[in-house]
Amino acid sequence: MDERILYRIAGHTLCVEGAPEVAGLNELPGFPVFRTEEGEAEWTVRFGCDVTEPEGCTVLSTFDFEDSVIHSRFERKDGTFYYVMEPADPSVPTMVLRYAGGASVEATRASNPTMLRFSLWMSMGMMGLPSRMLLIHASTIVHQNRAVIFLGESGTGKSTHTRLWLKNIPDAHLLNDDSPVLAIEEGRPVVYGSPWSGKTHCYHPYRFPLAAAVRLSQAPHNRIRRLNVIEAVAALQPSCPPALAQDDRFADGIMDILSDTIAHIPVFHLECLPDDDAAHTSHDAIFGEMCKCDNV
Repeated sequence: MDERILYRIAGHTLCVEGAPEVAGLNELPGFPVFRTEEGEAEWTVRFGCDVTEPEGCTVLSTFDFEDSVIHSRFERKDGTFYYVMEPADPSVPTMVLRYAGGASVEATRASNPTMLRFSLWMSMGMMGLPSRMLLIHASTIVHQNRAVIFLGESGTGKSTHTRLWLKNIPDAHLLNDDSPVLAIEEGRPVVYGSPWSGKTHCYHPYRFPLAAAVRLSQAPHNRIRRLNVIEAVAALQPSCPPALAQDDRFADGIMDILSDTIAHIPVFHLECLPDDDAAHTSHDAIFGEMCKCDNV
């Protein structure tokens, strides 16, 4: 059984160590697409380590998974971060991650696929910020070889809106439906697909320049407005990892990425219905001038 495995995610090479976890990842949707046999590991997550949650941690954030099957908390003590996943089922062991900075995370065993998938998401989130990459909660469409990220709270209708694009906008396709990677490369924002795509099995290891970001809210009409700088930050920030935003070091990295993003792309607020016209409204605001040229 393999003891380690390499993945190429958002232009970086991640090594996962631990035979049970490596076997589990081979069975999880999404991860096999990103597997690579080339290159040296830039970041490493080691499972099966002797990691314990110390006393006296400062709790930065808490979060219950869907259906409250796992309670999680993000903590800090003496400059080291701990991410704890405590299952509601007492027969399933609590999982602890430890990140002391740098390019590695140590973790106990991952007892189930949910813990395994999310522990890697959290690990990538912490290790990736110094390299100016951010896992953001969004649904991502690609059109005319550029990406558009749709933002909003769970249940707002991001997936519904992207499906309307797929139905109504020729040549649009879905890059990721839950957690793409927003990165700054050569000063400009780009978006990568990732192994984390929520309930939609949409796993693509591709990279596209970012054309725009759109924050959605439900309304009895379809209306779109471009946001000013302060509004744009307020539209993007809630879709960044909320746990990391509670620590100044991570929060500064997030704001650095958002600042370069809004300096180069428009951010919109779309009030919308779940109908075909909503897709045309957002498409025309972003690609309208190109569309007119294409139709000449």
